[in-house]
Amino acid sequence: MSDNLGVSPAPIIVVVHLNARLQPFQRGHFLEDPLDAILKKMGIGEVMGGGMALAPDPVGVSVCDVEIAVKDGSETVLKQVMQALDLLGAPKGSELRLPAAAAPIAFGVMEGMAIFMNGTDLPAETYARSDINKTIEGPSAALGQKEELRGYWEGDSETALYFYGSSFAAMQAVVADYIQSDPLCARCRIEQIA
Repeated sequence: MSDNLGVSPAPIIVVVHLNARLQPFQRGHFLEDPLDAILKKMGIGEVMGGGMALAPDPVGVSVCDVEIAVKDGSETVLKQVMQALDLLGAPKGSELRLPAAAAPIAFGVMEGMAIFMNGTDLPAETYARSDINKTIEGPSAALGQKEELRGYWEGDSETALYFYGSSFAAMQAVVADYIQSDPLCARCRIEQIA
């Protein structure tokens, strides 16, 4: 008869379903790699991998997932994982999904703003004379350090830039003047994505 004293429970795999439009490099840079370092430093787990789901144009990346092995499924450990993700800027509407759990656990602190730039209906001269890198730098510079560009998508008819920050309304207000001044942003649209 064994009472398992001194034996650590087997780790469990939890899936972090992020309400974020991040391609693999951005997901690794902004979330997976720093999360892995935090979890290992705390001794509660590690990142095992991740993936993303694509939606038809013009959405592109719709969500992404990160798989984490945690030492146990206790409330304390799960709360630490979500706090680490919030610290890294996880968007609102994200969920922690446990094996055989009745319902996912919602978390997230950031809001998202997508700028969808028209890639087909502007004058040919606008595309020829414009520099997409300057168009990317404009809203980024206007927003400052609290909000940032975290992803993009190049579709058949639109190019999307995905920004995340504390307030969609504030981000939209800050970039409004720049959007009006850049010819490449003519006929663009702005949507809240988180």
